[in-house]
Amino acid sequence: MSVSKLGKKYRVVVSKTIEGKRRRWTKSDFSTKAAAKAWEADLLAKLNSGVEIDKTRVLFTEFYDDWLERHLESGIKQQTRLNHLATQKIVHEYFKNVKLENLTRRRYQKFLDEYAVNHHSSTVRQVSMRVAMPIKEAFSDGILSLDPTHGAKFKGAESKAGELKFLEESDLDKLLEYIQNEPITPAHFAIYTAALSGMRAGEILALTLKDINVADKTISVTKTKTNRPPYEYTTPKTRKSTRVIAMPDRYFIQFERFLKAYPKLEEHIFGEKTTQSVPSHYLRKMIKELGIKPITLHGLRHTHASFLISKGIDVAYVSERLGHSSVTITQNTYFHLLSTKRNSESDKTLALFDD
Repeated sequence: MSVSKLGKKYRVVVSKTIEGKRRRWTKSDFSTKAAAKAWEADLLAKLNSGVEIDKTRVLFTEFYDDWLERHLESGIKQQTRLNHLATQKIVHEYFKNVKLENLTRRRYQKFLDEYAVNHHSSTVRQVSMRVAMPIKEAFSDGILSLDPTHGAKFKGAESKAGELKFLEESDLDKLLEYIQNEPITPAHFAIYTAALSGMRAGEILALTLKDINVADKTISVTKTKTNRPPYEYTTPKTRKSTRVIAMPDRYFIQFERFLKAYPKLEEHIFGEKTTQSVPSHYLRKMIKELGIKPITLHGLRHTHASFLISKGIDVAYVSERLGHSSVTITQNTYFHLLSTKRNSESDKTLALFDD
């Protein structure tokens, strides 16, 4: 073992006999002697603990590809698969020629900062979560002695209240009244369901007659329909996405209209071939006719949640109704609305003591 200076850089040479063979590792681009000795100590620690050093010498892109191939074969859902494949392209774009052994916290943070320039912080978090999966696995397996993703900071534009698109209560009322007064169609009823339930589009398109309980006035969410071919019915997004949603009386009035208009429904009431583009198309037409601000089908989910929060409904119940995996997700998504409500509650509290 030795550390020597070559010009302005320091060089490390480590030799060790492994399984009867003399092995040698050399690295010579250290700016300081301290950095060279730190690398030497880290390498020796790995060698003494039995870590397969050669695994850290591969390009991170190769390591990621190998991990992803195994992960895709583990039975993950189609949308999750597509998300990982999209992330794979990002890894290849930002980590060209970066070896796994050189993937430091500084290098990983640099990637996040660069990616954040043109993306929202929520997107940066999601991408980081997927990129970090094989890295954390390498750390757990002892291939990496440090987790370069630990303590990562997420920049990027924050989602503003105006960017989290939802309808104001008056516009929501216009939309609901429009559907109630027009001839009912599958697209109309899907939009109506989205606005009054807060369900995800895929969950709505997966509904069967058995899922809508008129007696109990509920909708059971037990499956979702993928939005890309081949279209499949799978389990909901998270464990807590399987839920029972209480629905208002007005919903079942429209459900009765829908059944009368379409007495011979398929098992899935919106049809096997219907995709999210169909109700989305009709929603755009309605919005244009009503003269209200543009909103997407997913935006109706935000509208539903925002309406409940504005009316003082407990965030834990809103989270349960939306099928979020945790209350924290709901709090983070609707942070600005909750902050406004919190300020209002603060004013009420102070007023009590000023009386």
